[in-house]
Amino acid sequence: MFSQLAQKLLGTSPVKTKPLIDSERFVLLKTQLRKELFQPDEESKAFFPEETALVKRIRTETAALNRNNMTRTHAYLAYYRRNPEIHWALLAHMVSRNGGYHMTDLKSSSMTQLLSQAERRKFFLFLERANSAIFADAFPQLLLYEHSKHKELRLRKYFPIFHISRFMAPIWESFIQEPHSPLLTTALIINEQSMIQERVLKRTRHGEILLRLDFQLQEFLGFTNVIFPFVNKQDGIRSLTGLTVERFADPKRRIETGKFLYELLFEHPDVFHGVGEFTNAVPHTGSRMDYWESIYTSDPLANNDKVYSPSLQDAWADHPFFPPPPIDWYTNESFIGHLQDSPLIKKVDLTKKVLENVKHLKAINELKSLF
Repeated sequence: MFSQLAQKLLGTSPVKTKPLIDSERFVLLKTQLRKELFQPDEESKAFFPEETALVKRIRTETAALNRNNMTRTHAYLAYYRRNPEIHWALLAHMVSRNGGYHMTDLKSSSMTQLLSQAERRKFFLFLERANSAIFADAFPQLLLYEHSKHKELRLRKYFPIFHISRFMAPIWESFIQEPHSPLLTTALIINEQSMIQERVLKRTRHGEILLRLDFQLQEFLGFTNVIFPFVNKQDGIRSLTGLTVERFADPKRRIETGKFLYELLFEHPDVFHGVGEFTNAVPHTGSRMDYWESIYTSDPLANNDKVYSPSLQDAWADHPFFPPPPIDWYTNESFIGHLQDSPLIKKVDLTKKVLENVKHLKAINELKSLF
């Protein structure tokens, strides 16, 4: 399945895959996940005072860090530095950086003529809703695991309190018994994209916005570019790798894209070390100036030919988080197969393509200003 998708998206020859876990472990996990569909919730079980206090601390910390894209993005990286075995946290940091870039693109100088203010706000609210919903679902899981490293916790007892899908219970239990970062990362990718599909896209008008992003904006905005800056060149332009995808409205495509990005980030040493150097040296601001200082500026008064790319705090005010409906997406076993394999794909250099997109967008915006 992944080979066909990657071939379509990247225009390459069929992509090879490798088993994510051995067949015996996959069969055991598949059996556990099937049983999970019929497990009763543990919500009715009483909590001791110290357990109640832990729930309160996690809720308070998650809410404080879920203030905006910048706070979320920084939180993922800080967590990864404390818990490097949780690969998903670094992947989430990089994907969240891209989410911030897309948010500030809406207020860049290349967008002045392309969308009305009302349309820009709609697209921002969609991006903010997805970004914040994923954080609200995933970060309590990460904090629970972190606490379990210091004191034994029965994680599944806490999951109903935080509306975490039952799909993740056997995954975390397996990880605690025998850590396997690729399996956990893949499961979290499946969980978060499926959660977004059921809780946000299907039950709000944001699903319509995603379709518009696919068909109206992908041509000139690059909203479907997910980039990883990884080599700092002397001319102020970092080399970029990543993925350009289409039809992001399909959750299976988003899951396979996440698997590709994980493979790219952790299985290519030059990308992993380059991203590490970039994230250590450059705090996330939301401005694309973070990685291309010679192309972008975050100063609106700068008198030069650079593209104005504001910081997030200059582009958008904080937006209150409204919890999505607490629906468990895991109602059948159709997504279990995504845990079976992972892609073997070569790194793609997107630097030239993204530079061309920047010039293309600037030209379209200037042309439209004439009419």
